[in-house]
Amino acid sequence: MMIRNIIVGCFCLMLFIPGAVNAQKKRTLGSMKKPFVLSQQFKHAAGAGVSMYSLDDSQELIYQLAYQPTLSLTRSHSDFSFSIGSQISGGYHPETDADTLSYIFADLPLLAEFNFGHNASKDFYSDAGWFLGGGYAWQLFRENWQSGPVATLGVRAFFFGPSLTVRYHRFFAITDEARSLNTITVALNLGGYFEQVKLNNKLSRFSNGFRK
Repeated sequence: MMIRNIIVGCFCLMLFIPGAVNAQKKRTLGSMKKPFVLSQQFKHAAGAGVSMYSLDDSQELIYQLAYQPTLSLTRSHSDFSFSIGSQISGGYHPETDADTLSYIFADLPLLAEFNFGHNASKDFYSDAGWFLGGGYAWQLFRENWQSGPVATLGVRAFFFGPSLTVRYHRFFAITDEARSLNTITVALNLGGYFEQVKLNNKLSRFSNGFRK
């Protein structure tokens, strides 16, 4: 009797899981195709990083905190998007032997990015992904404002649970007075949707593996 109940229960579970996965996918993917909804398209992250620039024969460091707001402009794909956003940073350069000026640093870029895989949308499937893009930035650097083009690329993935973004950011000096900067940032991707994505993906992979 018990064995029969177990067999019946397993059979019901086999029927339920594919339907639940498909229903969840339809609901999530369908929401991406509705008219533009800010809460569905907006993503953000926060973290810390360091900027580096050359002065004489020295590599100077600027320690900073960063906030990365992003707005996806595409809604038809789970693991691809085109977005506009920024990496708003504030930092501090302490006095050193090579650069005796201590100062507050600010970075205000406007970025356009292509996103692939992880966190490309709020219903992504991949555990890892990458992005690249570029734009223009305004920086408060050594008590003066400088501006110029920027390029950025990086990876996003689940690292031991949380979703993280590792970003490389290059600012190109376009005047003799300006300095080019290289920036590395590690940021925590924020949002309650990550736990739901993990659950959806587990169900989907279990269902696909069972059908194979």
